[in-house]
Amino acid sequence: MAHRLIIENLSLQYSSSEPKALSSLSVDVPAGSCCAIIGPTGAGKSTLLHCLAGTMHRQHPESVASGRLQLGETRFEGLPDHILFPVAALVLQDPYVQISGVRDTVFEEILFTLENLGAAPQNPRKIIMPLLQRLGIDHLANRKPTSLSGGETQRVALAAILVAQPSILLLDEPTSALDSNAQDKLRAILRSLRGTTTVMMSDTQIDFALAIADQILLLDHGTIVFAGSPSALLSRAREYSSIIPVESWLATQSFLTSLQTSSGHQKLISKALGLQ
Repeated sequence: MAHRLIIENLSLQYSSSEPKALSSLSVDVPAGSCCAIIGPTGAGKSTLLHCLAGTMHRQHPESVASGRLQLGETRFEGLPDHILFPVAALVLQDPYVQISGVRDTVFEEILFTLENLGAAPQNPRKIIMPLLQRLGIDHLANRKPTSLSGGETQRVALAAILVAQPSILLLDEPTSALDSNAQDKLRAILRSLRGTTTVMMSDTQIDFALAIADQILLLDHGTIVFAGSPSALLSRAREYSSIIPVESWLATQSFLTSLQTSSGHQKLISKALGLQ
């Protein structure tokens, strides 16, 4: 079941002697919706996702945080002191590091997640194969996980997370290693999760986020400089051209507004471009 995610005045320093990596972040992500965090490299996107996943203190035990997090009905003052998987599940930017390397097939790799949770079913094929089909990788079930392409590995890493049925799915720049075809498949997968899983993803680009997100956060130097809908961001895109690459989308927006809305062409083209 999807969880609502609330962040209240979250600030983080990697140590007490360092400047803030995150500064007074607040956002409310409704259950079952998708929130995209965009911004330049170093803006704090990955840092925020690690805070939400409960992995920050393990990686940086000297980190100092203030503020509050709420995942569903569970509240944390500062940061969680333990990894929150499977309630909140993080898919890293480099999917290869999430492949265990101890299983010989993709099927066994996915099963490994359930075994670690003590939740392996009597007939795992009934659980795993439909998930692989949903992700378009059922043909890889008997392949060696370490022999796959970047896009295939990314979807296997995602399957290994989704099989645990997380309430909140966190994706760190999931499109960075994907070609356009693989991005289309990932877009369809994330849309299929709407309503059942709360999704928060990061990206340095704007295109994918605009096509998939209900809500967008624009971070710069650890601070939220914009929070709102994709259409609201597009309407103010020129304000942020020094932070994110918006030129192609400004050109697209100009083209769409030049069409006759009553003809229906604008709606069809918007849908084809992933704007709807």
